Amino acid sequence: MSKNTSRTCLALLATAVAALGLAGCSGTSTSGTITAANKVTITRDSAGIPHITANNFQALGYGEAEAFSQDNFCTLAQDFVTVDGERSQYFGPSGMSLNYSAGTNDTNLNSDFFWQSVKASNTIASQIHQPPPLGPLPQVLSVYNGFVSGYNAYLKSGNLKDPTCAGKAWVRPITLTDMFLRGYQIVTEASSAQFISYEANAIPPTASPTSGTTSSTTSAASTTSSVQSSAPDPAVLAAEFGSNGNDTLGSNGLGIGSQDTVAGDGMVLANPHFPWRGTERFWMAQLTVPGQYNVEGGTLEGFPLIGIGFNQHLAWTHTVSTSFRFTFYQLKLVPGNPTSYYVDGQPQKMGQVTVKVKTGNGTTSHTFYTTRWGALVDVPKAGYHWTTSTAYAMDDSMVNDSFRAADQYLRMGQSTSVQDLLSVESQFLAIPTFNTVASDDTGHAYYGDVGNTPNVPQSLIDTCMPAGAAQLVFKVGGVVTLDGSRSSCAWGNDPGTPVPGIFSAANLPHTIRTDYVENSNDSYWLANPSAPFPSFSPVIGTINTVQGLRTRLGNQMIAQRVAGTDGFGPPKFTISSLQQMWQSDQSLQAQLVLSSLVQACKATPAAKASNGTTVSLSEACDALAGYNKTGNLDASGGWLFSEWAAYAPSSNFWSDSFDPAQPLTTPSQLDTGNPAILQALADAVVNLQTNHIPLNATYGQVQHATRNGTKVPIPGCDTGCFNAIYADDGQGGPLRAAPYGEVYDGSSLVMTTELTPNGPVSQGILTYSQATDPTSPWFANMTKLYSQKKWVGIPYTPAQLAQDHGAHTVTIVSS
Repeated sequence: MSKNTSRTCLALLATAVAALGLAGCSGTSTSGTITAANKVTITRDSAGIPHITANNFQALGYGEAEAFSQDNFCTLAQDFVTVDGERSQYFGPSGMSLNYSAGTNDTNLNSDFFWQSVKASNTIASQIHQPPPLGPLPQVLSVYNGFVSGYNAYLKSGNLKDPTCAGKAWVRPITLTDMFLRGYQIVTEASSAQFISYEANAIPPTASPTSGTTSSTTSAASTTSSVQSSAPDPAVLAAEFGSNGNDTLGSNGLGIGSQDTVAGDGMVLANPHFPWRGTERFWMAQLTVPGQYNVEGGTLEGFPLIGIGFNQHLAWTHTVSTSFRFTFYQLKLVPGNPTSYYVDGQPQKMGQVTVKVKTGNGTTSHTFYTTRWGALVDVPKAGYHWTTSTAYAMDDSMVNDSFRAADQYLRMGQSTSVQDLLSVESQFLAIPTFNTVASDDTGHAYYGDVGNTPNVPQSLIDTCMPAGAAQLVFKVGGVVTLDGSRSSCAWGNDPGTPVPGIFSAANLPHTIRTDYVENSNDSYWLANPSAPFPSFSPVIGTINTVQGLRTRLGNQMIAQRVAGTDGFGPPKFTISSLQQMWQSDQSLQAQLVLSSLVQACKATPAAKASNGTTVSLSEACDALAGYNKTGNLDASGGWLFSEWAAYAPSSNFWSDSFDPAQPLTTPSQLDTGNPAILQALADAVVNLQTNHIPLNATYGQVQHATRNGTKVPIPGCDTGCFNAIYADDGQGGPLRAAPYGEVYDGSSLVMTTELTPNGPVSQGILTYSQATDPTSPWFANMTKLYSQKKWVGIPYTPAQLAQDHGAHTVTIVSS
């Protein structure tokens, strides 16, 4: 093609590649005069990953938005409707606003109330004018402004073809405020975003909520809050607050140092487990401003900097932390005045924020109540209600973090060693809800839970936690509730933090080593089992506690790999052996209990299911006996085992106890004397038979991702596989709603990166592919490769990219 190729080359590139099998495309935009300042080069490699280069951050953001919009415009466009508080107007007030990452399903009306209250608080407007680190660095503001311009230019171009949103009334140009509201949504996903309906349902005990959609003074989808506090159910609390409220949101991260790699350099396995739907999907890109920023990896939709990735010297990833970014406060109310509360014996009037929401049939309004401790919440599962004498507020460390987090990720991408990375995290303290696992080209590995953590030491918990329900909430769910009637119960202050009320890095767990660090969503305790961490504040996590199956399996596999006893080659790690280890898809739960389960099944060939029917287990026994204890596609009986595990009891599952001295091997014995064990198998049989699934079905026969009507088989499992995959089995609610067997969560972005003296070498896969647009050639390509356990090269240097003969380059002009 000639150098006069118009912008059409970029806009139609994906379609042309798919339909015509083009070997290459290079073009120059004619929509304006190209200068050094506005030139943007976008090279799509053969996997669909864009490599975007510009001479400044404004142009970089513009080019990123152009490439991103080709892949996922509609997904992000709908999220802008959410954060602008307009879902009721376009999708109806009683529809559901699903946040797959936060694990919540709020009504559109409650979601709109919440986001209108965020806008009314002027949090974004006030922060944007503050100097860094509270406000944005100039480069951050530029890349955001560029993304806004690029997004709007793509919408105006007429190239939007995705039937999901093309021509819809809710699709509109965006503003800088929209982008930072999206940032606010990302950083509060483990805090305020989990309590949207709880905030909307916090209503004074004399008020009666209504559900009308015409003008009113108070409206929320709730029942009256004039009830007295009830005792919380421990099982419900564990489900509500365990794993920060979301039992699937997780990850594996492995940073390997010089002692444990064949070449004596550093390696990182990045394996976040994130939703396969919505804006919490990762999107891959390389973003380059020569001499200033050159980072490749993945980012959540609408965040225009790399969140997990690598540069010339350093690679890092994140795992969801056990650390809480919020606490509750119990308020003592003034008698006869439920909107006033005492602090140190003095009455304090609650603040009020009234917002209006358009519903399509008029407007409805709602009033939120605020205190010095945060917004009021009504959390029925914790027994936390607003009564005439007591109310509860939630203090969230993340509400002032949007810009600081963006600043930090820019500086993380510019770091040249794990020590630099630790210094950046220590300076900004803005990590939302993640551990960081990293390695560098000197062979040093880093683990840290160094983020925006409430300064709540054990001493404050001891002196300020109220008796009663608060104690049970803490014991079962790990959530701290403090006495809001005493100013001395405010979060503490450490010297040198960018904002008050959070821990400094000195009081947060972190380590740099030359063997390895690993995290699979358990606490900091065993980041390296050979050197367990001592105890930190319980708000960060606990030690001497049962470890998850992925933590146990991960460390077991690492030990075998370092020793060379796993069958994947000589001792220590190479990229190839790291990949083989990860995709071995071993189910630790099956390794531990399958034999005992089969024996119990054969001894009692019939059991009563939860619905009261007696179920023959003979065929199930045979199916389980043939299961190979993996999540491989050909694992016969694997789906039945997975369903049994889903129905199995959480209590009295093990017959032996956890031993803190042997945390990676205990407990390990199935309690076959518990009748619920075989009842779970009967329930699993009923589930499969009801859904016309053979009891000996393989994962490949059931577990899948649908792409344009074609079912792509998906490997992995949810029974202790390192490669965790979660598929719908008919038991979930709105967050899981999908055809039976459809994957909704699990391994997403997977990268194996080695930091060599000559630069990074990386291979990976984006399990669900780059695009949500079903017309894109990048809608299913990597999903099909993942199904076959194949990897794609992730070129970083110009020389690596030049070796990709399927790459296509265009040049555009930013505005």
